[in-house]
Amino acid sequence: MTETKNNPPTEFGSLFIKGVERAAELQKKSLDDAARQNAEAIAAYKKGPQTVPSAPAVYDLAGQAFEGYIETQKSVIDHIVKQTASLVESVKDSGNSAQKVAADFTKTIQQSIERAVEVQKKALDLVAQEAKAPTASKRTA
Repeated sequence: MTETKNNPPTEFGSLFIKGVERAAELQKKSLDDAARQNAEAIAAYKKGPQTVPSAPAVYDLAGQAFEGYIETQKSVIDHIVKQTASLVESVKDSGNSAQKVAADFTKTIQQSIERAVEVQKKALDLVAQEAKAPTASKRTA
């Protein structure tokens, strides 16, 4: 009788990565839906009566900012999936203790989130500056 050896940690790691990838795809689909809904809302507002002449430009800026936000979020999701896959591979290869792996993973996720927040703040600052520009030029004209 031949004994079949299974490697549960490897199988679990593969299953875990598949779950992370599926969750990431669902999140990205939700972001795509939000972007579509936002674009539809902006299009509807632009078709309506304009009491403020610069409103269409503001709608465009808001739409661009939201699209940038969506792309940033997708990038963060992709980064987290890659980091998770790397983490699972390193655990398989190195046999690190679970506590050290968890600490390293937590640190990596925190750094990723901090970077995403920085990018989003810069994007919002840019939109705020652009939104002020048409208003300021109308006052000086």
